[in-house]
Amino acid sequence: MKRMIAMAAALLITAVGLYFTVFSLKTKLFLIITAIGALLLFGITFFTGPDWEDRVWYSKLGRVLWIIFVCGVFSAVIGGALFLINPLGNDEGTPIANVSEHINIWGNAIPGNDLVSKLDYMEVEGEPPVPIARMRFERAIASSEYSDILNIVDTYTYTHGIQGEYDSSLFNDEPFVIPYIAEDSRDAVIIIPGGGYAIRTNEGSDAEGAEIARLLNEKGITAFVLWYRANPYPSPIAEMDLQRAVKWVRANADNYGYDKNRVSLIGFGAGGNLAAEFINKRMGESLLPEGFTGDSIDSASDTVASAAMIYPFMNYKQNVPLLFTHYNSDEVRSATARAQLMEDTDLTKQFNSAEIRQFVSYGTSDKLVGSQSAKDYIAAAQNAGCDITEKAVNAGHYYSPSYYFDDYIAWLTAEPAEEKGE
Repeated sequence: MKRMIAMAAALLITAVGLYFTVFSLKTKLFLIITAIGALLLFGITFFTGPDWEDRVWYSKLGRVLWIIFVCGVFSAVIGGALFLINPLGNDEGTPIANVSEHINIWGNAIPGNDLVSKLDYMEVEGEPPVPIARMRFERAIASSEYSDILNIVDTYTYTHGIQGEYDSSLFNDEPFVIPYIAEDSRDAVIIIPGGGYAIRTNEGSDAEGAEIARLLNEKGITAFVLWYRANPYPSPIAEMDLQRAVKWVRANADNYGYDKNRVSLIGFGAGGNLAAEFINKRMGESLLPEGFTGDSIDSASDTVASAAMIYPFMNYKQNVPLLFTHYNSDEVRSATARAQLMEDTDLTKQFNSAEIRQFVSYGTSDKLVGSQSAKDYIAAAQNAGCDITEKAVNAGHYYSPSYYFDDYIAWLTAEPAEEKGE
């Protein structure tokens, strides 16, 4: 019985150690704890054996050394290989749906790019399997307390994005849109996938990309799925890509047959944050760096007719560590600069888009980004007299379009009050 109890305890402490290996910032420490715990308890298992007392001292020493060896190998090989070394590696990811149809939105010169290795600026910690990297990332960002998680952010971007070959290893990515054209469409919608600014969720999945585009096509609406630059590119690179996409879609309205004045946005998660930031703080202002020579598309308007945000975050209060994915790490690490950054990025206090029709859907049990910032944003919009539609959903994060899509389509295709002559 003692041996069985000791064995069960050994397995339990090993499981706990491996769990914290995955989710804790102190990976190496918990590997050590795992090894020590396993060592002690497996040791008890052996020491309570029926022949222990009858062994000579050197036989007992040999048994102890064998226990140390076995536990060390177990912790180093199993824990280290699975969660740090990942001997199987990360394969190239499943291609983005219809990526062969993509159209680069920038010309030959792309502001913010350079032939410099991203790894020179990233704090990558090993090569864990992508699902493990994602779980660590999501657990790390879901906190209202500050913690330095740049290594977790960069590791997720590296394993999913760079090893998955969605991102370049250099700062030379080429943002693009994938068109989904509906004949005789009056409206065009730019779809902005989420991913916490670390990745884009539609990479290897139809969610927040092709799935939404096809649903829009079924309703006779043209869509463009945007691939924008994210971590390790800092703000305002993603905002610059969205602004360029809006201008590109408007400039190509005659080519595809929709009304350039009926271009809308729909963003998911971080994509919702990006859409909200754009209409409140960026729209109408040139984001191009000083000295950059633009082209004819840069002279087009970046005005959108409406914007929809699905399970977005409108500030970083519930996700303080998430600042590392979108802003300069030196600023985030400085307490003073971080406090100012928290204020500057709080869209619930900086509502400035009353002229834009808006749709906000949030999950009432969202444990990743919460729902409070979306509610506060809606209240601010209503106080400003904005035409905003609220859709609360009894779900968490990443919920299905079935929860909101019919309401969204009814909102999108409705005539604004001024067009009705009211």
